[in-house]
Amino acid sequence: MDQPIPIYLRVTQPDIELWERLQWFRQQPGCSWVDQQNNLGSLPELKISRRGAELILGKNRLTFHPNMALIRAINILRGGSDRFLDATQLKAGDSFLDATLGLASDALIGALVVGESGHVLGLEKSPILAAVIQDGLKHLTETSFQARTEHKKKAWTSLVHAASRIDVRWTDHKEFLSRCPSKSIDVIYFDPMFRRTFRESDGIQPLHQWSEHSPLDQQTVKDACRAARKRVVLKERKDSGEFARLGFKLMSGGRYSSVDYGLILI
Repeated sequence: MDQPIPIYLRVTQPDIELWERLQWFRQQPGCSWVDQQNNLGSLPELKISRRGAELILGKNRLTFHPNMALIRAINILRGGSDRFLDATQLKAGDSFLDATLGLASDALIGALVVGESGHVLGLEKSPILAAVIQDGLKHLTETSFQARTEHKKKAWTSLVHAASRIDVRWTDHKEFLSRCPSKSIDVIYFDPMFRRTFRESDGIQPLHQWSEHSPLDQQTVKDACRAARKRVVLKERKDSGEFARLGFKLMSGGRYSSVDYGLILI
């Protein structure tokens, strides 16, 4: 990703709110926007409509939606368990750094739990993903949603409020953590699983050019341990050698899950 990928930016209809949204995208750093599709019609496209912003490449589409975060929020608000929360042990008022933001599902759950007195920062190295996710979080309140139960309605409203509290930044987490003050963030979280899933998924595989694929390195983990006040958490595929390589203690549980969590307690 040394050179920004040119992306055709357009709105679907002459609407002042959509044009304002388009202008917001134009101002986002690191992205390369163009006003016309090429002769082959092969440029990736960011389409802005009243339904939201949609990143398109051929038949593959990527847009922001809470998806599984909504189901998890319903369960959490009912008093159920969540392995991410078991691993991070987030509490109201905590500061939480999601160093590999991806589609922001875990950041939403983090923001839900830490509440208005807490702080959630999400780092994303891909400028286009950072822009699309930031836009989606900002406009989540406008997303069409029909709640058939009070549980769903409450969870959706809670996620909308949580989304407004997530600070998204386009940056390399390696650089950020190297400059981060010591003992300045309660919990720091890495989920490189998003990179692997994003690359291998049949549905969105061609869009992998926008994601960061580099594995975590030991210096980054060391910097995270210096910057964290409580713990550093790693999510990876089950039986991954990354936990041992990077010095994380495997959290027990999740016998039937495809992922595990590793912990470094500070």
